[in-house]
Amino acid sequence: MSIKVTAKYPSNIALVKYWGKYGNQLPCNASLSMTLTHAHTEVVLECLPRTQDEAALSYYFDGNLNPAFGDRVMRYVKARPEFSRLLDNFSLRFSSHNSFPHSTGIASSASAFAAIAAALFKAANPALSDDSALKEMSRMARLGSGSACRSFYGPYSLWGQLDEIAGSSNEFAIPVTEIHDNFKSMKDAIIIVESEPKEVSSSKGHSLMEGHPYAEARFKDANKHCLEMVSTLRNGDFSSFISITEREALSLHAMMMTSSDYYMLIRPQTVQIIKNIFHFRKDTRLPLCFTLDAGPNVHLLYPEHIEPQVKEFINEMVIKDSNSVIFDQSGTGGLTLNYVNGAA
Repeated sequence: MSIKVTAKYPSNIALVKYWGKYGNQLPCNASLSMTLTHAHTEVVLECLPRTQDEAALSYYFDGNLNPAFGDRVMRYVKARPEFSRLLDNFSLRFSSHNSFPHSTGIASSASAFAAIAAALFKAANPALSDDSALKEMSRMARLGSGSACRSFYGPYSLWGQLDEIAGSSNEFAIPVTEIHDNFKSMKDAIIIVESEPKEVSSSKGHSLMEGHPYAEARFKDANKHCLEMVSTLRNGDFSSFISITEREALSLHAMMMTSSDYYMLIRPQTVQIIKNIFHFRKDTRLPLCFTLDAGPNVHLLYPEHIEPQVKEFINEMVIKDSNSVIFDQSGTGGLTLNYVNGAA
């Protein structure tokens, strides 16, 4: 017998940033993200009858064998008893595809490990309903990539224990449930400054928060911002949304630039785009803002109803500076999770 699971899960962009971890992929502070729609990873997991010559696990990306990532996934599977028992009877073949280019300001590890964890969980637990299993899938995804745990819910997810938020946890993400109409349909235009791999990995960046002179203040500030953002999403206050989101983006990069082994991922063009956004917002009074991931590319966030004006602004900026743009929007979380049990 063989098993085939197809899982399609989106990426997410943090509004309140996760930066610093301890133990087994546990966050030093709470984070809150907006789930995307179009930027997703689709993973097809085939559990095939084990033969002596068959590799225990293989990982293909766009049809090409990827041994390095396959080794990472194998370590992940072996460390999870819930998943490693699949290796007793099956060879695991993963085939994946991203709907977006690599190194473009979209967290590919978030969508990839959300899809990988969901596929493995479904293969190992076919009888469990997808809805009741979401928390566990989020927890398992976190162990592969921290931000992946936030891709199971939408349009907004909270990860990290906060005493004021019932059900919040460092182990898994939860949905932010009370959303004002102002924030139910948000757009994300990702303006590409650079499409090269980052000079410093996110894992390295997280490790540099250990002993960082501003770490404790940063963690406290992020937790405060999470509580403020939950309230903002409930009451529909765009001014607060803009302020929290932009301060968080700048704080993230400030941590990089003030760590012991300091580094800089933003570029002069990043700064110019941010200035352009400031000027455009001041001139038009439109409710839009920027955020940044751990890289130079800029996410421009805005509500759907002002899209025509924002696209005109973006087109002028793209033509002038030769940037490319990826357009996305807030989403609902998991897109596909299908299980098929068939004969080999």
